[in-house]
Amino acid sequence: MNISSRLDRGFAFVLLCALLTVLTVDFVSPTEGEAAARRVRRATVSPSQRSAATPRTFAAGTGTQRSPYVIRTAAQLSAFAASVNNGEAYAGKYVRLGADIDLKDVVWVPIGFYKEDGGTRPFRGFFDGAGFTIYGMGSGNDSRRPAGALFGALDGAAADNVSLQFVNVTGGVNVGGLVGFMTGSSLKNCRVSGTVTGQAAVGGIAGAALKGFMENCHFSGNVVGESGVGGLAGAVDHVAIRFCKTEGQVEGNVDVGGFVGGILNGIIAESVADRVTVHGERNVGGLAGNMIDGGRIERAAFNGQVIGNSFIGGVVGRMTDGIVTGCTVTGSVKGRAQAGGLAGELAGGEIRGSASAATVDGMANLGGVVGRMSGGMLRNNANSGTVIGGEGVGGLIGNFTGGDPDFSSNRSSGQAREQSKTGALVGIQTP
Repeated sequence: MNISSRLDRGFAFVLLCALLTVLTVDFVSPTEGEAAARRVRRATVSPSQRSAATPRTFAAGTGTQRSPYVIRTAAQLSAFAASVNNGEAYAGKYVRLGADIDLKDVVWVPIGFYKEDGGTRPFRGFFDGAGFTIYGMGSGNDSRRPAGALFGALDGAAADNVSLQFVNVTGGVNVGGLVGFMTGSSLKNCRVSGTVTGQAAVGGIAGAALKGFMENCHFSGNVVGESGVGGLAGAVDHVAIRFCKTEGQVEGNVDVGGFVGGILNGIIAESVADRVTVHGERNVGGLAGNMIDGGRIERAAFNGQVIGNSFIGGVVGRMTDGIVTGCTVTGSVKGRAQAGGLAGELAGGEIRGSASAATVDGMANLGGVVGRMSGGMLRNNANSGTVIGGEGVGGLIGNFTGGDPDFSSNRSSGQAREQSKTGALVGIQTP
């Protein structure tokens, strides 16, 4: 697959998530994500999945909910990873940390892996960090053996209460601090701090996620990639994200977001990106870089800086479908063209009941709410920030070319200043 050619159109995250469909999970809607994860985790254990682990893999336990396998040392954690990579999926089994673990001098090999041409070996059980912390994952690796993630692949699995500090994760595609890619799986109460670096589908917690949910997860640090880069997840499809938080810096080229690089038919709710700097070239957003095909962002907040070239927004860089509702933005949005306090471009879908107090600064098509509107609708939104640019500058919309022309329910109390053409609400409006 030629990923780079697709990246130029800003839809890398769709393709990367589609790779996950080779794994066996039925199609579900975003609201069914948790139920789907639970259904898949009830899968039975086949005889071939019982052979890889040895008595030396764990300190104690039998793998049941009452007596989980217990891991207390770096050697045991590495042995557990090796058993999954050798074919033991631990479907329906329970694994728990029993102590803090230091990996700073360990050449880490992720637990499970995904291969595009087949042969994927994911973890399918229940992993509980139990309040303990894993330190320094990836510090002992080099460019020849990148760390990739704690879990390379999750399928119908759960990872709860996992704490990773001072990670130094590197890889190519599907790179995350906690998991490279996941399908039909759940992450709850997980914390990751450090640096995550990759090429495509790169996230502070998860690289790529399909069908499942993340709840009360927190990333603090730096995420760097090229396409599909997010503070929490690089690319999400039919995933529900709730009560999560990101802090730090996210940097990429296309589809870059403080929370997710790209969102397809998923939901981000009751979450916040606080003191975050998001930097990219195209489709760059405080919460999501690119949003298509029915995604939702609701009751979420961004505070920080969003910087890029085109399609730059405080909530979402470019939006072609879906709903943004009840969101707030503070800080600044800087883009050469198509930059807005809430969205860089609204080409479809609806933004309603949201507010921006951010300063929007650039050259052309700059709006306190939307930089350029070519489709969709705006309802009951407000801007109180200043918009400064060269042309096509409006308190609500910089350049209106299509969509619902009724802006009467929206308000702007901020200043709109430009060199050539000034509009109180709309900078340039094409009938």
